[in-house]
Amino acid sequence: MTKHEIEILNIMRSRGKTATDIALALQVSVNTVRSYIRRHPPEDAVRIGCRRCGKPILQVKGRKAKYFCSDRCRNAWWNAHPEQVRRKAYYRLTCEYCGKEFISYGNRKRKYCSRLCYADARRTHSVSDPLCNAGSPRPSGGTGRPNP
Repeated sequence: MTKHEIEILNIMRSRGKTATDIALALQVSVNTVRSYIRRHPPEDAVRIGCRRCGKPILQVKGRKAKYFCSDRCRNAWWNAHPEQVRRKAYYRLTCEYCGKEFISYGNRKRKYCSRLCYADARRTHSVSDPLCNAGSPRPSGGTGRPNP
C-alpha cells in the first residue's frame, strides 16, 4: 500500500468505516485492510498487562476494559483468587422445619437449611384431609387430562 492509501485508510478508519468500506474505496483486498488495522492499532489505544501472565493487552478507548489475554488466563486467575469475587446475593432466612437461621446465596425463596430438614419435613408433613383423592380412579383414557 502506498503512503497516500494508508493516509486515506486512517482517515476512513477514524470516521468509523468498516474494513469492507475502506477496501472498496481503495480498491484493495479486504484482508489487506484488516491486516493493516490489526498491525497498526489506533493511537488512543493503551497497552496493559494480563492480570495472570503479564502478556500485553490492547485497550481501545470507548470499549469495555480487558483484564485478561484469554479465557484460560481469566478462569485460572479467578480460580486462584476466589476472595476477589464480589458476592452480593446473601440472604438470612429461617428454616421452616427446625427454625434455625441460615444464610442462602442467590435464592431468597429457600425454605430449609439442609436436605435433611427438607426430607424430614416431607416425611412429617400432615395433610388436612388424609382421604382426599385416596383410592379414586384415574380418569378414563389414562392421560391424566379430562375428556372433552
